[in-house]
Amino acid sequence: MTGKTHIAIGVAAGLTMAYDKPINEQLIIIIASSLGSLIPDLDHPKSKLNQKLLFLKNELYRVVFFISIASIFLYLYMDKKNTTYALLSLIFLFIGISTHRGFTHSIMGFLIFAYIIKTITTQYNLDYLYQSISLGYLLHLVADFLTPKGVKLFYPLNVNIASPIIINPKSGIDSVIFTLASIYSIILLFKFIM
Repeated sequence: MTGKTHIAIGVAAGLTMAYDKPINEQLIIIIASSLGSLIPDLDHPKSKLNQKLLFLKNELYRVVFFISIASIFLYLYMDKKNTTYALLSLIFLFIGISTHRGFTHSIMGFLIFAYIIKTITTQYNLDYLYQSISLGYLLHLVADFLTPKGVKLFYPLNVNIASPIIINPKSGIDSVIFTLASIYSIILLFKFIM
């Protein structure tokens, strides 16, 4: 799936979760779900998020960038003895060493990421943030699972697993999914207003 389709799915999921929530949580839920829908592709130097984060859009720079961030959080952990820094260091290390549709697109990657986010958000009583990010992340994996390339679901096994029902992003179905998710989001926005 394309980045814009992942975002559209993340926004639609966030709007669905935010419905009937307190106003102060709604925007955070929508942004968190959208962000979660893009996080698995941090393993690709030209992903939507990496277009904003990386000065150079190549694999070596991506690896160095994320391992450098991991090192900063590791240093902070050693200095402050705060486990949040250790967990953030792990997240960025895993993102740095992952190849595209590898660790970040696996069951193990999702569970480790979800555990770390849950641990951090629980400290600040932000469970809805954890749920939103995790839902966006999970929907990204499901969408990529439906593509012909599939995902390395059982990483570190180097086997791509794809759904028996395939959606080829180049066939135009990706645009249809984007359009349907966008229409659904617009309908939900009108319900929010009324």
